[in-house]
Amino acid sequence: MIVTITMNPSLDFTYLIPHFDLGKMNRFAPPTKSVGGKGVNAGRTAALSGSEVLLTGFLGGDFGTLVKKYLVAENLFQLEMLTTCEETRNAITIMHDQDIHTEIVENGPKISDAEAFDLLNKIATTSTSQKIDLICLSGSVNSDNPQLYLEMLTYIREQISRDIPVFMDISGIQLETILKSKGYKPNFIKPNIHELSDILKKDIQTKEEAKKELNHPYFSGIDYIMISCGSEGAICKAKNTFYDIDIPQIHITNTTGSGDASVGGFAHAFNHHYDLEDALKYAMACGMSNAQHGAVGVIDVGDVTDFIKQITVRKID
Repeated sequence: MIVTITMNPSLDFTYLIPHFDLGKMNRFAPPTKSVGGKGVNAGRTAALSGSEVLLTGFLGGDFGTLVKKYLVAENLFQLEMLTTCEETRNAITIMHDQDIHTEIVENGPKISDAEAFDLLNKIATTSTSQKIDLICLSGSVNSDNPQLYLEMLTYIREQISRDIPVFMDISGIQLETILKSKGYKPNFIKPNIHELSDILKKDIQTKEEAKKELNHPYFSGIDYIMISCGSEGAICKAKNTFYDIDIPQIHITNTTGSGDASVGGFAHAFNHHYDLEDALKYAMACGMSNAQHGAVGVIDVGDVTDFIKQITVRKID
């Protein structure tokens, strides 16, 4: 079973419109509504791929109740969501003017350290009765503790299992703290090329530049590092081997959640022991399929199969 941890789920509203006028009245059709948050999106993709998935995280208030209702209705996963006192956030995506992508995202409820470890204790208890094959911690957390994700990773390693693969699709100070730490490292991370620039405090524009930076000491001890590069595909460092992944150009409906779908696809493929190059193709194909849907984390398995045939993965020096 794959367990995803989403500290900050959201109720997502996605508007697909031809034109958006800032500072003026804009009228358009109702949005696509779906439950988001990186871990939810990754879990949805893994579940649609055929994996058994347990979604964990925090929900609060009226929107939290609505989010849980939507997740139950999807009938794709087990749910183990804890209640927090503040309201679950909303996230608005507007796709407009030839694929311009505008987002309005709330901070979400503040999560205390005690709440975070209550969640981990719950997962630890679950691990005594159900086999957990992989844990995926994804997305932001509204916390005053810049080391919270490092402390959570440490708990997983010391209290749940030293051997369960841990994927972390995170960014900002929480990722930087883990990369700079001498402590435990996740098995997999997936910053995009812009997030890589932020981490290393330098301008990185190309795949070649990204590849060179993956030899930085920050990334030591991490088995798989995937740098997503938008329409250019991705660069991946697996142990000491580099891979360049090229994807075809496709029609884009909504890019929100495509990176999350790639993480969910890779988690599914990894957990089902795909050959590495096949796993990379599957991950990218999931991201591409998601980009053709209005909802987030959604894939069409038939489309994924077709996209895989068009993706090239090659080892590079």
